[in-house]
Amino acid sequence: MEHTNNSISTKNETPENSNRSDKKLKILIISLILTIIIIIGLLIGIIILAVKKKEVKNEKNGEEPKENAQREIPLPSQSQQQLYEKAGYLEPWYDLYGNKTINISYAENNLISNSYKINGINYKEEIGNLNNGNDYQKNERNVYNLYIPYSSLKRKNRHNGIILMIHGGSWIEGKKEDVESFASRYAKQGYITATIGYTVLSDKYTEYNIFRIMDEISACIKSIKKELKSQEFDEAKLELAIGGVSAGAHLALLYGYTNKENIIPIKFLINVVGPISLEIPYWYTPSINNDTLENIEDKNVVENAIKNGKLKRIFDNEYLWLYVMNLFLGSKYNAIELLMMMDGNGIKTNDAKYKEMFEIAKNAIPIYFIEDNPIPVLCEYGGNDSVVGVAQYCYLKEKYEQKGGVIDLVYMRYAGHEVYHHDTEQGIIAMKEMNFKILDFANKYFTND
Repeated sequence: MEHTNNSISTKNETPENSNRSDKKLKILIISLILTIIIIIGLLIGIIILAVKKKEVKNEKNGEEPKENAQREIPLPSQSQQQLYEKAGYLEPWYDLYGNKTINISYAENNLISNSYKINGINYKEEIGNLNNGNDYQKNERNVYNLYIPYSSLKRKNRHNGIILMIHGGSWIEGKKEDVESFASRYAKQGYITATIGYTVLSDKYTEYNIFRIMDEISACIKSIKKELKSQEFDEAKLELAIGGVSAGAHLALLYGYTNKENIIPIKFLINVVGPISLEIPYWYTPSINNDTLENIEDKNVVENAIKNGKLKRIFDNEYLWLYVMNLFLGSKYNAIELLMMMDGNGIKTNDAKYKEMFEIAKNAIPIYFIEDNPIPVLCEYGGNDSVVGVAQYCYLKEKYEQKGGVIDLVYMRYAGHEVYHHDTEQGIIAMKEMNFKILDFANKYFTND
C-alpha cells in the first residue's frame, strides 16, 4: 500500500512541476529578450554619444563634421549666413585678387643689424639688451607675407596705403598666419597689406625682449619698402597703418608711439583688444559673466564699477605682473629677486628694486609715449574680456582727449577676448561695424590721389 500511495503521489505532482518549469522558462526567455533589448539600446546610446563627442572634439580642434567640410563654419540658417557674408567673415583668405608674396626675409642674408639706439630711446646693456644682432641670423620668424592687389599695381606712381598686421599670443606664441584674414580682406579693398612674424619672448633666452621686437618691426617695414621699390612703386608715396590683435595690438601701439625713424609715414593705428599698460589698475573685467558695462569710455563709470565690485582684477596674484614685465626685459631679474619685490599685500611699490624694474618696463608701456596730436587710433574691445580688461580703453581715451588725438571704438559688449561672437546678431553687427570703420579710417587718413 505504501508503494501504491507513493506511485499515486508522484503521478499527481508531475503536471504541477511541469507547469512551474514552463513558467520559469518563459520568464527566463522574456528576461533574456529584455536584457538583449537593453544592451542594444545602451550600445546605440554609446555610439551616438561617441559620435557627438567626436564632433565636439573636431569643432574644438578647428575641424568640422564631414557634412560641413565644405563650409568655413556651420551656420544655423540662410539669414544667419547672409549676416556673416555682410560682415565679411566668410571671405576665404586664399581667394585674393592680387599678388601674394610669401615669406620675404626682413634683410639680405637673413641678418638684421641691432638698432636699439635708433628707436628714440637709448637702451643700455644693463636693462637686458645684451644681444648684438648676430642671433638674428637665419631666424625663421623674421619673415613676412606681402599682399599686393592688382589695383595697387596699376597705380605705382600714385599714393598707396599699406596695412601691416601683427599677431597676438601673449608675446610668447602665435604666428603671422593668425592675422591673414585681415590682410586678405583689405587687400581685396585695394590696400597693400602684410603680416609680420617676430621673435616671441621666452624666459629661457635673455636676448629675447620687447625692444628686440621693436627692431624687428622696423626691419620688416624697411624690407617692405625695399620690396615695393623693387616692384617700381614710388617709395615717397607709400603710407602705413599698423595694427594688431591682443599682444600684437600692444606692439603696434608701442611702435607707433615710440618710432622715430619714419621709414614709411604711419597714418593710423588699429588696436584690437590690446593692452595699453602693464599697471594693475588697468586690468579689470566684469566680476559676473554677462554683467557687462554699457559704457567703457567714461573713466568715472569704469572706476565706480571697480569700487562697487562690478569689475574685478583679472589676476589676483600680482606676481604675474612682475613676471610679464620681467619677460619684456629679457628676464633681467631672477625669480628670487621678483619675490623679494613682494610681501603679503602684493607688490612693494616703494621697493628700490621694483622701482628700478618699473623705470625700465615703462619703456614698453604704450600710454607713456602718447604725445600731442597722436596718431589716430581705431579700437575694438569686448565687454566680457577675461584676458585684457575693459578698463584699458577709458584710460587710452582720456589720454587722447588730453593730447588732442582722434580715437574711435567698436565696443562688443557681450564678447570675450576673441572679440568675434559669431553666434550672436549683435556680434555680427559689431564685426561689420569694425570692418567699415577700418575702411573709413583708411579712406580718411591715407592720401587719395
